Amino acid sequence: MELNLDYLNRFAIMLRQEQINKLISANIIVFGVGGVGSAVANFLVRSGVQNLSVVDYDTIDTTNINRQLVANLNNVGKLKVDEIKKQLKSLNKNLKIKTFPIKYGSETKNLINLQNYDYVVDCIDDLNAKKLLIIEANNCNVPIICAMGAGNRYSELPNFEIADISKTSYDPIAKILRKFCASEGIKHLNVCYTKQKAVKNDCKKVASVVYYPISMACAITAFVVNNIIK
Repeated sequence: MELNLDYLNRFAIMLRQEQINKLISANIIVFGVGGVGSAVANFLVRSGVQNLSVVDYDTIDTTNINRQLVANLNNVGKLKVDEIKKQLKSLNKNLKIKTFPIKYGSETKNLINLQNYDYVVDCIDDLNAKKLLIIEANNCNVPIICAMGAGNRYSELPNFEIADISKTSYDPIAKILRKFCASEGIKHLNVCYTKQKAVKNDCKKVASVVYYPISMACAITAFVVNNIIK
């Protein structure tokens, strides 16, 4: 595939021709475009990915602005998938992006054929939806990477790593998924997590400071891109 100079200047300065072709032909789907997922979608497109799908049922709230790249003062109340599409198309007019404004679950899973994708990125908060997605990706033999916890941390430099779920520690979400994968006979699952302990805060909900979810998104994007171009 012969690429124009504009594409090369914006997205593929460091990569070889065959690596660029792999990124362009890859089809990736991101589930959840909140703090981690909206950044992953951004970074994938800025890395040269041209076929992307995004899944999220939620609308943008003012509380999202501190950490979600999809959110700003002008789009509060609008669907996240619609807004991320606008944002990403402004980066690359040739981007082919599909949006699924749905809550992923047993009643909606058939709306998405995972066999159409080369990589699945799970940034879902809901544990039941996360478990279902892991099962479906495993059944379709499609590579998946799952985001673990990035909230309730702020006081250290972010330090995330990619590991098999069986090798994780400290993360409470990973603990649940370790048992789940064992019970389902899933022998391998890549996750992005940190060993840095969460801290208590005055919020009733899980709180987040921008540099933690963004750092997790960087690690996930690097892992996916390098697995595609290798």
